[in-house]
Amino acid sequence: MKISKHFTTLLAITASFAVADFAFADHHEGDADGKKEIKALLVTGEGYHDYESQKKIISEGVTGVDWTIMHHKKPDECKADLSKEGWADDYDVIVYNICHAHEGDTKFIDSVAAVHEAGKPAVALHCTAHSFHWEVKAEKGKENEKTWVKFLGVRTRNHGPKAAITVTKVKADHPIVKDLPDGWKTPEGELYNVLEVLPTATALATGHNGNNKQGDQVCIWVNQYGKGKVFGTTIGHHNSTMQTKEYLKLLSNGIKWAAKKD
Repeated sequence: MKISKHFTTLLAITASFAVADFAFADHHEGDADGKKEIKALLVTGEGYHDYESQKKIISEGVTGVDWTIMHHKKPDECKADLSKEGWADDYDVIVYNICHAHEGDTKFIDSVAAVHEAGKPAVALHCTAHSFHWEVKAEKGKENEKTWVKFLGVRTRNHGPKAAITVTKVKADHPIVKDLPDGWKTPEGELYNVLEVLPTATALATGHNGNNKQGDQVCIWVNQYGKGKVFGTTIGHHNSTMQTKEYLKLLSNGIKWAAKKD
C-alpha cells in the first residue's frame, strides 16, 4: 500500500500501525483470477461509529484492492484533505464511510461531488448518506436538488430503531447483489428511511427490520451521477454486520462494479 502524493501531512508507516489518523492494510496482489488490482481511497471517520475498527474490517476483508486510507477525527480535517487539488486523481474509486453531517459550506460540497460528476467512481456506505447536506437549506419540496442528494441518488434524513435487517433483492440479476442470498439477515442494524429514489438511481434491494413503522426501505442501490457511477448502501452501522461474509461480498462487488470501465 502507498500514500498518495497529495497527502503531505501523513505520518510515516509504522510496523505497529500506531498512526494518529491513518491505518494501513496489507498489500494484496490482486484477485485469484489474476485481474489487475483496483486502487481505492477509503475516506472514513468522524462521529457516532467505530471507524477505527471498520477501516480494518473493510481494508482487510475486501481483497483485490490496493487500499489507501484517509481517516479523519474532525470535520475540519476531512474538509482540508478533500479541498486539495487533485486529491482523488490517483485512485480508481473513492469509498466513503463517513459521518460528516454538520456541513453548511455548499462550495465545498459542490467541489467534492464535482469530482464524481466528472467521472470518478464512488461507493457510499451507511452514514455517508446522512453526510454533507443536513445543514444546507433547501426550498421545501426541492430537497432532492441538493448536490449530495443528487450524487447519492437517494434522499434520507433519519432512521428507525436499531434491529436486525432482512434484505430482499428487487433486481436480483445485478452484479452487485447477485451473490447475496435473498432474505439475508444482518446480525444487527440501523435501517435508514429513504424518502426518495431519484430518477438517476436504481434500487437493488430493500430492507425491513420488523420494527420500522415506515415499512420496507431501499437499502442497496446504484446511481449515475453525471459521468460517475455510484454504488450505495445504508447497511453497515455495526461492526458485526460489516464482518459478515455477505456484507464483505456486497462491498467487494460494489467496488468492482463502480471501478469497472464500461
